[in-house]
Amino acid sequence: MSIHSDEDVRYERWVKKAIEDSAKQIYGAERFLRTANEVYAKNRTNKISLPPINQRIIFRIAIAFGSDNSFPLPYGDFGQGFVHVFDEESTSILLNELDTIIDFTKYLTDKVQFLKGKYFSMPKESDFLAFYIQTGLDIDEKVHSIVSEGGLWDSYVASDEYLEWRNLLPQSYIWDYMIAQLHDYHISEETTDKRRNELEEAIRVINQESRINRIELGGILDNAIQRKTSARMLRPLRDAKHCYVFMPLTSKNWEGKEKELELRCIVARMDNPTAEWVIGIAFGNNGDGQDVYDICSHYIPEMSEEFITRAKEVQDKLGYFKTPTISNSKTYRKEDFKGFGL
Repeated sequence: MSIHSDEDVRYERWVKKAIEDSAKQIYGAERFLRTANEVYAKNRTNKISLPPINQRIIFRIAIAFGSDNSFPLPYGDFGQGFVHVFDEESTSILLNELDTIIDFTKYLTDKVQFLKGKYFSMPKESDFLAFYIQTGLDIDEKVHSIVSEGGLWDSYVASDEYLEWRNLLPQSYIWDYMIAQLHDYHISEETTDKRRNELEEAIRVINQESRINRIELGGILDNAIQRKTSARMLRPLRDAKHCYVFMPLTSKNWEGKEKELELRCIVARMDNPTAEWVIGIAFGNNGDGQDVYDICSHYIPEMSEEFITRAKEVQDKLGYFKTPTISNSKTYRKEDFKGFGL
């Protein structure tokens, strides 16, 4: 922050250094991402494949350091596309409250769409976040101005609504824990790029579950572990194009766990005609006190008659999901949650 005595001069200098220069760097990084097919992992050795160029969605975010939280943060199109601008405080709040990739990017997308053609003035980004959470931005379309003196976030955090939400979160962290374990158990410095990308594809799907979905998924996964069912099928959640198969690992199925999980996924695809992806997750203990998670994914956008015939044969011969335990989105809630050791 400049030490100039004129506040307007300090603000102009800060905007140029912290925001306008950052926007130029962001546009440069975007040009690279629109042409690259892969990027290096953190170890600078392995490479991670990027999605097809025509499917990529790029979000431009500038974190402006050095503000004293009294200057307004400019945002918008700085020449080559909309740039979100956050300060240190708002960045911390956003990443803590919208802590899944799908929740965070949905917020960014919804905000841009909502602000089109509107005059907007709120002291802090966190105030808009509170407005977003409590209204879903579902307001009269004829409104052209959104103005607040502030304090929306502080009021929301002090509300019963926020407390109830925080009390629901612990069981969702089972899903986070599982994702971390899948990565740590299967990916190391020695993992080949081919194997890394195969796992990355499946993990990306389960990592795109929202926090509210993870509350339900965590409860279902915890329940499956407690009851030690042979396997459980989960129907697609809220217009999703994927379904899940959860399979506990035991001494009885340890040797053939990969094949069993794959065959159960085939049967699950047959029984879920709207699902294009089937994600199979096996979990248990390796006998040495270490939690083990295996994952497989099958992208089957359409089912041929041959596929359906084979799936039925597997179901009839092996009995997989012949009388299935099928979990739906609200079957298991917090009252059935035992803590999962968290």
